[in-house]
Amino acid sequence: LAVVGSLTTAAGVRFPGAEGVPAGFKAFSTLFNDEVPGGLNVLMQFMFTTLLMEMMNGDRTGQAEFPGDYRNGALDFGWDKQSDAWKAKKRAVELNQGRAAMMGISGLMIHEFMGVSILPGGYLP
Repeated sequence: LAVVGSLTTAAGVRFPGAEGVPAGFKAFSTLFNDEVPGGLNVLMQFMFTTLLMEMMNGDRTGQAEFPGDYRNGALDFGWDKQSDAWKAKKRAVELNQGRAAMMGISGLMIHEFMGVSILPGGYLP
């Protein structure tokens, strides 16, 4: 999702009220700047999202089978009916997909710091 968000921002899409916020790491300089419209908007969205994720992502019931199991006894789309081997394979696949996503966004971030665009059209935030 981070790569998709970066590409969406590169395409010029912004949240309402945050049209004046630049893309990439330049956005951080606008968070506490009253002269740039939308900086406070983005800061509030960031804080709300962080608060929401901290409230929701956690083992609240003590029923977690493994670290990162945030079902909390509420969601079961057939997970409990599967074999341990199937569960281990699905967890390994999810870890590998997460690693690939981290590599993708890391590549975009490093190239932005270097001043080299890897996006079509030579876009650099």
